[in-house]
Amino acid sequence: MSISRIDNAVDFEIQNQVKNDTGSSFEQYLKDALDSANESQIKADYETTKLITGESTDIHNALVAAAEAKLQMQLIMEVRNKLVESYQEINRMQI
Repeated sequence: MSISRIDNAVDFEIQNQVKNDTGSSFEQYLKDALDSANESQIKADYETTKLITGESTDIHNALVAAAEAKLQMQLIMEVRNKLVESYQEINRMQI
């Protein structure tokens, strides 16, 4: 009994997934992440304003919204730092 390699089948599956994945690009992913972070900031501002004006007495929602916005902003800043770092590394390469 011979055992055949499955590398070609796996490669074929990956190639098909890449070909079928036309709607999502890295650019679109970054845009969606920025939009989501912006919405989180707006929500945090809204919840804080409601708390300050007395419309809401639930401090929990305001704190959670602020924490979510902060985490998303930190993630975006780290991705930006890695992109800049990668760009600088590519520029330092000698051809």
